[in-house]
Amino acid sequence: MRAMKKIVVKAAGLTAALAAAGVLIAGFAAVISLRQLPSVDALRDYRPQVPLRVYTRDDVLIGEFGTEHREFIPIERMPKLMSEALLAAEDDQFYEHVGVDVPGLVRAALANLGEGYAQGASTITMQVARNFYLSREKTLSRKWYEILLAFEIDRTLPKDRILELYMNQVYLGEHAYGFGSASQTYFGKPLAQLSLAETAMLAGLPKAPSTMNPLVNLPRAKRRQEYVLGRMLGLGMITQDQYREARAAPIVVSRDANGRFDGHAEYVAELARQLAHDRFGDEAYTRGINVYTTVSSMHQTLAHDAVQAGIERYGKRHGAAKAAVALPQAAIVSLDARTGAIEAMVGGTDFATSRFNHATQAQRQPGSTFKPFIYSAALERGLSPGTLINDAPLDNSPRWQPGNDDGRFVGPITVRQALAESRNLPAIRTLQAIGIPYAIDFAGKFGFSTKRLPPYLPMALGTGTTSPLRLAAAYGVFANQGHRIEPFLIEKITDGEGKVLFAADTAEPPRVISDRNAFVMNSLLQSVVDEGTGNAVKVLFAADTAEPPRVISDRNAFVMNSLLQSVVDEGTGNAVKRYLRREDVAGKTGTTNDAVDGWFAGYAGNVVTVAWMGFDDNRSLGRHEFGATTALPIWAAYMEGRLAGVPDADFPAPPQLARLNNDWAYAENADGVHGMASLGFPPPPAVPDVPVDGAPGAPAMPAPTPAALDLTPPTAPRANGAAL
Repeated sequence: MRAMKKIVVKAAGLTAALAAAGVLIAGFAAVISLRQLPSVDALRDYRPQVPLRVYTRDDVLIGEFGTEHREFIPIERMPKLMSEALLAAEDDQFYEHVGVDVPGLVRAALANLGEGYAQGASTITMQVARNFYLSREKTLSRKWYEILLAFEIDRTLPKDRILELYMNQVYLGEHAYGFGSASQTYFGKPLAQLSLAETAMLAGLPKAPSTMNPLVNLPRAKRRQEYVLGRMLGLGMITQDQYREARAAPIVVSRDANGRFDGHAEYVAELARQLAHDRFGDEAYTRGINVYTTVSSMHQTLAHDAVQAGIERYGKRHGAAKAAVALPQAAIVSLDARTGAIEAMVGGTDFATSRFNHATQAQRQPGSTFKPFIYSAALERGLSPGTLINDAPLDNSPRWQPGNDDGRFVGPITVRQALAESRNLPAIRTLQAIGIPYAIDFAGKFGFSTKRLPPYLPMALGTGTTSPLRLAAAYGVFANQGHRIEPFLIEKITDGEGKVLFAADTAEPPRVISDRNAFVMNSLLQSVVDEGTGNAVKVLFAADTAEPPRVISDRNAFVMNSLLQSVVDEGTGNAVKRYLRREDVAGKTGTTNDAVDGWFAGYAGNVVTVAWMGFDDNRSLGRHEFGATTALPIWAAYMEGRLAGVPDADFPAPPQLARLNNDWAYAENADGVHGMASLGFPPPPAVPDVPVDGAPGAPAMPAPTPAALDLTPPTAPRANGAAL
């Protein structure tokens, strides 16, 4: 018996000695390991990578760009229910332990005996250590460092900061990091708007985010949710009634791959992404930058629906419902005619199949939509709406004999009628009369790249190239009474803290380079836009909201507005009347050779819009397709919704206008002597002086006295061509 006691005493002593040795060894290992641990001080000021987000002007999220979908939510703004649900699921002793749940570790160690190492008993603090500093391999050494780091993090940081880091950093499946992003990804709404049932489902995701999320396996996610609800009930976080109601609540998961992006504004979001990257580089995708565009979500939806309806109508005309008929691309862009702010933009039929933005990047022949700029130039050379032009074949031009779409020539026709009916020969003869170099220079005033305008007579028919956005800006000169506006897309940019980094209406920014440096660089960059890879768009940032420069006179703009209204009233654009019953609609159709491109450009109510349709490979849209059948319905459908409730725009008659032959004319050209009375007619044969009554030496008949002129500026809003 005494011998047995000695054995027990010796065994106890040996055990104590071994335990003491183990403690000493562990302590020594800890000291050595602590020296190898990374500093956790960086976690004090750490901000996770937050992606670039793009919004409409009415705060609808239309795009997100970055390697990680994340929305950083400070702990003071984190919903209490979300924090409680997470703690119930992952670490209900978080605010009591020292970073490590020692009893839990002991239980996990005993459970793992004989089964090999299995990870377990990780606190939220330990998961923070692992997520920020360690790999996810299941080894004892990695677990050891995780424990030590957790102690150090708990000693260094406040509990709320640790929880904040975890809730914004943890991966929750489907490329979503943090609970703010996961809420949008799975339910399409902000975290603060989640129900208890939805909150509990998110709280269950950290256990197995890739295989237990509701998009991948809803039944499994539901079972995990019920476990979380049970834990919350057991901890007194919710009542029995709340528990039963949440368990029974249906879960509606967002199945849209784009998830939370509304407004059908993919082309807008992509263009905003490019602009933000050009300005901020790769940091744009990580520092939580928010880009607020000028686009309205309502107007964007109208534009998208108009394009889709236009493509559907085209498909029905060409039997797309019965056969695999290739459908063309279509685009529409709409601007505020007073400021240049882009209100809506659809760059193609389907962003998923083609990200090429036809509204900004496509360089297409504008066809007859270019004719108004030839006539605008000619007004400054004496042309008037009542000038007679010969719609007849060209003389002495055997190699090029253009015709009209209807195959006819009508002979003498006024400028107003010629533009309304989009007749080709009058436009060509007008260009002949004013000179090609002058016309090219004048078109440059509207923002067209002069290098894209061919110095030949076919230029009058729109054989140069331009984009729908540039054409919209050019028509904006007529709508804005002679002032040229430049399109812009970005209203403001803020960082993750809400600080404004750029705003369209900011005061003059500080000078960082000399004005001559800026001038030279501007010239170089314009070359890139005009001739190189950057020809998509010239100006999409607005830094100055002062009155835009005047590039044509107000009377020129007024007369051109009157002519463009005749196109809609009685010409090729009169189909617009089926959609819009307004007095201020002005526009022009355009169809290129073989119906490769169909256009409609126009404005009303201080909104200028351009619609286009065509194939990327330049095949014909069809023998019986024109701008009036392809683009005009898209334009009119959009403008019908856009202008609902918008009053007619006021376009007052400026001074220095008069009436000549029941139409407008510059006052100095209305005396019957000055200006162009006619174009393209052969000169009359010379007639010798004939004495009156045959009496030799009698004086010739005097020239007819011009009719009395009314030089008072007319006040009628428009002219119909026949009478004012």
